[in-house]
Amino acid sequence: MGSIFSPKPPPKSQAQIDYEARLERETKAQEEAKAAAEANAKETENKKAKGLIGSRSLFGNPGGRGFYS
Repeated sequence: MGSIFSPKPPPKSQAQIDYEARLERETKAQEEAKAAAEANAKETENKKAKGLIGSRSLFGNPGGRGFYS
Protein backbone atom coordinates (compact mmCIF):
# COMPACT_ATOMS: atom_id res chain seq x y z
CA MET A 1 0.00 0.00 0.00
CA GLY A 2 1.09 3.53 -0.71
CA SER A 3 1.59 6.26 1.77
CA ILE A 4 -1.10 8.93 2.13
CA PHE A 5 1.50 11.56 3.02
CA SER A 6 3.55 11.42 -0.17
CA PRO A 7 1.46 9.99 -3.00
CA LYS A 8 3.01 9.51 -6.43
CA PRO A 9 1.86 12.01 -9.04
CA PRO A 10 -0.37 10.55 -11.73
CA PRO A 11 1.30 9.68 -15.04
CA LYS A 12 1.13 12.29 -17.79
CA SER A 13 -1.37 11.74 -20.56
CA GLN A 14 -0.35 11.85 -24.20
CA ALA A 15 -2.25 15.12 -24.66
CA GLN A 16 -0.29 16.71 -21.82
CA ILE A 17 3.01 15.46 -23.27
CA ASP A 18 2.08 16.85 -26.71
CA TYR A 19 1.06 20.20 -25.18
CA GLU A 20 4.35 20.53 -23.30
CA ALA A 21 6.34 19.70 -26.45
CA ARG A 22 4.39 22.28 -28.49
CA LEU A 23 4.84 24.89 -25.76
CA GLU A 24 8.59 24.23 -25.71
CA ARG A 25 8.84 24.58 -29.52
CA GLU A 26 6.87 27.85 -29.46
CA THR A 27 9.01 29.25 -26.65
CA LYS A 28 12.19 28.35 -28.54
CA ALA A 29 10.85 29.99 -31.72
CA GLN A 30 9.95 33.15 -29.79
CA GLU A 31 13.43 33.31 -28.25
CA GLU A 32 15.05 32.91 -31.69
CA ALA A 33 12.82 35.67 -33.13
CA LYS A 34 13.68 37.94 -30.20
CA ALA A 35 17.40 37.31 -30.67
CA ALA A 36 17.12 38.06 -34.40
CA ALA A 37 15.22 41.29 -33.70
CA GLU A 38 17.84 42.39 -31.17
CA ALA A 39 20.64 41.66 -33.65
CA ASN A 40 18.82 43.62 -36.36
CA ALA A 41 18.28 46.56 -34.00
CA LYS A 42 21.94 46.54 -33.00
CA GLU A 43 23.04 46.44 -36.65
CA THR A 44 20.71 49.34 -37.50
CA GLU A 45 22.04 51.34 -34.55
CA ASN A 46 25.63 50.75 -35.67
CA LYS A 47 24.83 51.80 -39.24
CA LYS A 48 23.15 54.98 -38.02
CA ALA A 49 26.16 55.76 -35.85
CA LYS A 50 28.49 55.32 -38.83
CA GLY A 51 26.25 57.47 -41.04
CA LEU A 52 25.42 54.73 -43.50
CA ILE A 53 21.66 55.14 -43.06
CA GLY A 54 19.52 58.04 -41.97
CA SER A 55 17.87 61.14 -43.37
CA ARG A 56 21.22 62.90 -44.04
CA SER A 57 23.13 59.86 -45.22
CA LEU A 58 25.11 60.12 -48.42
CA PHE A 59 25.03 56.35 -48.87
CA GLY A 60 21.54 55.20 -47.88
CA ASN A 61 19.27 56.85 -50.41
CA PRO A 62 20.55 57.15 -53.97
CA GLY A 63 19.04 59.85 -56.12
CA GLY A 64 18.59 62.59 -53.52
CA ARG A 65 17.84 63.05 -49.84
CA GLY A 66 21.55 63.14 -49.07
CA PHE A 67 23.65 65.76 -47.39
CA TYR A 68 23.96 67.91 -50.50
CA SER A 69 20.38 67.77 -51.76
